[in-house]
Amino acid sequence: MPQNETPSRYEINQKVRMIFTRHDADLSKIDYSFMGATVYLSGELAQPDRDYSHKEIENIVKEISAIPQVRDIQFDLSNWMVLSAEDSWQISQTRKSAVTSAAQQGALADSTIVIDKSESLTDVLDDLELNLNKENKGETNQN
Repeated sequence: MPQNETPSRYEINQKVRMIFTRHDADLSKIDYSFMGATVYLSGELAQPDRDYSHKEIENIVKEISAIPQVRDIQFDLSNWMVLSAEDSWQISQTRKSAVTSAAQQGALADSTIVIDKSESLTDVLDDLELNLNKENKGETNQN
């Protein structure tokens, strides 16, 4: 490529991908894109078999920011908070939630509901209305 020609978006994305590959990142969990002079990162920055250390994340960020055409990096990662602080980076790991989906929730707690008898829909709605009326009267009595 001639000296005065700027690299394409594709070429910068390829450089970012090589950095992630060099650091053994799980590429199926992270999305990256270069637009303007900014690299946008989203998803989860992780390795297949372990978590990164703060120092490893810092090294990745430094390598991406060392690409001559990159002026900024925007992070939207689910497992790391990375903020630019002038000439350095503030890096902290975010906690993973214990329950990430309703399907996984059953593995952590029994959420089975057993219905002993069937009721008509009108009976259920009448009971709900009766309970709501009782709650509303209790609130007005407390005021």
